[in-house]
Amino acid sequence: MRKRILQNKNLKPAISIVCAMVLSLSSCVQKIDLSEGDIGKEDETILKENFFDFNTIEDFSMQINYGYQGAITFSLYDVYPMELVEDSWDMKEGLLPIYSAVTNENGVFSKSVKLPAYHDKLWLMTEHLLIASPIEIDAKNGIINFDYANYKHSLATTRSNITPSTLLAGYETLGDWNEEGIPNYLLAEKTEIPDAFLKRCNTLASSVAMDQTPLLDKHPELTATGTNDMMITKTTGLVATYFKSTSGWENMVAYYTYQDGEEMDLDKLANLKKTILFPRYSSKAPQSLLGEQVQIKYWNKETEAYEDEFPAGTRIGWVLLGMGWTTNSPRIRYSNPAFNSDNTQRSVLLSDPELDNCFFMAMEDNVDYRFNDALFAIIASQSNSVEQTPIIPDQVDKGEVFYKISGSLAYEDNWPVKGDYDMNDVVMNFISTVVKEKDTDKVVRTTSTFTAVNNGAMYTNGFGFQLDNILSRQVTSLTISFNGNIISEEFEEGTDKPVVILFDDIRSYLNKPFTVVIEYSKFTNGGVFEENALPPYNPFVFSQGRECEIHLAGYKPTSKADASLRGTKDDISMDDNGNEMYYTAKDNMPYGLYISGSYFNYPAENEDIRDKYPHFEDWVKSFGQEYKDWYLQPE
Repeated sequence: MRKRILQNKNLKPAISIVCAMVLSLSSCVQKIDLSEGDIGKEDETILKENFFDFNTIEDFSMQINYGYQGAITFSLYDVYPMELVEDSWDMKEGLLPIYSAVTNENGVFSKSVKLPAYHDKLWLMTEHLLIASPIEIDAKNGIINFDYANYKHSLATTRSNITPSTLLAGYETLGDWNEEGIPNYLLAEKTEIPDAFLKRCNTLASSVAMDQTPLLDKHPELTATGTNDMMITKTTGLVATYFKSTSGWENMVAYYTYQDGEEMDLDKLANLKKTILFPRYSSKAPQSLLGEQVQIKYWNKETEAYEDEFPAGTRIGWVLLGMGWTTNSPRIRYSNPAFNSDNTQRSVLLSDPELDNCFFMAMEDNVDYRFNDALFAIIASQSNSVEQTPIIPDQVDKGEVFYKISGSLAYEDNWPVKGDYDMNDVVMNFISTVVKEKDTDKVVRTTSTFTAVNNGAMYTNGFGFQLDNILSRQVTSLTISFNGNIISEEFEEGTDKPVVILFDDIRSYLNKPFTVVIEYSKFTNGGVFEENALPPYNPFVFSQGRECEIHLAGYKPTSKADASLRGTKDDISMDDNGNEMYYTAKDNMPYGLYISGSYFNYPAENEDIRDKYPHFEDWVKSFGQEYKDWYLQPE
């Protein structure tokens, strides 16, 4: 085994320590031969700030400004979160965000957030119908700063308009559009969309997307009993707002008008003028279209001109031209089920339960029947001017957001003697879900699964964790399960802070998961702040008895630990200025590592971590500023 200097570039030569492998079968209370290597001298100056903390988590200063009024739920993902399933873009199955939160009522979020330090790119996601997602954003140097207005500005196109030349017979346009499908007839002055209406539209669309359940199965009351067309009862103007689409097809949206009481069939329909409203409706359409508006215009057959208002007694039928942007032979879907080749309902037109001039149109282009392929709002300029339709269904909003934290915990169990640095004596994988209240951002519960995946030790090792910043009375319930059975609902007895012990002998529990659910009070001591309840908490192993605890660098032991062991052998308990130090070896190497955001490909027995991971030492020397992804790059 090669010896090498592990020294921060800012360290003085006086405290350079040679890292040598110490081969020992001692327990943490036995003596060891320290003849190999220069472990430290009495005349060395030991300063806490010269020792690296081996933290793979970074505090990111996160500022997100969506520029929309209202609380907006968003999530961050470390991989692209969407996948194309048949013809619709869905969330990747089983994928959880690495962080989720809610903005304030001004659409702004500002907070320091703990994330794996190696990230430099993340994907920002929201179900908000007017906000593009996923969006790749920078996460560099501990800063995440995203302004949606700037992002939209960056999407602006300078390409010239083109005149549509290959429209189907019987279809007209309200103007031209460019080669990306952005019309030149978008409204410069927008009609305001009421917040309450938009929230209801968002909630319905989000619930259908999350459940991936056909809309009419979820809400059978929305099944059409007639044409599903819009009926104008008083002269009014109409404005359509472009919402988000999940369709993988490149669709068009059109409409036609006829008079109330006029008998309609396919032959008459073929001879009606149909007008393209949105030339490109798709998840592939320019994201800058979201929130843009078009004046829906009435074709007056008498004057042969478009007008800004629809007269009373007019009915509006809607058409979705499946793949109409990319083919001259689109699959045409009508709002009147009788006109569809299979007589299947392909749209729902929904009224707002409180606002009589706000309507939500949802259309289906193929076979998943979630009706989220073309979503748009229709706002009437006059109240009580449109015949009411089924209302937007109430959705139960749990008022919670959630995200995952995952990684590995790897320990050397020779403490207070330094080990062989293969960091595999105890290796635990974990994945946790953190659930927060939307309104308060306080933690509701955490659900964590811990699995021992390697035992490279000669000793009998146990595992547990301590809640450093949580009071026992702030926990309303604790459930520890193994093999599907609850094995405990109590914290360890005799400790001054809440402590969970999962096992006392790893050999009996290799590759056998434990699940720990902790529920927190919303009222005791003001609730539990996110930063105080993040897994894996203060995790530790104990070797050759409960009193010999081994924690991550800088973490304090529980009240059951044998304090007399601290500062003995190679452990440093205090620097020369009287600052407390915990689980720090004299050679600036750790006894435990938290590998955040990834499961650890741990070294083989007696394989030095610095040999398996060439950039580990570079990471340490830079005090974590370089090669933050060292554990993703084994040799």
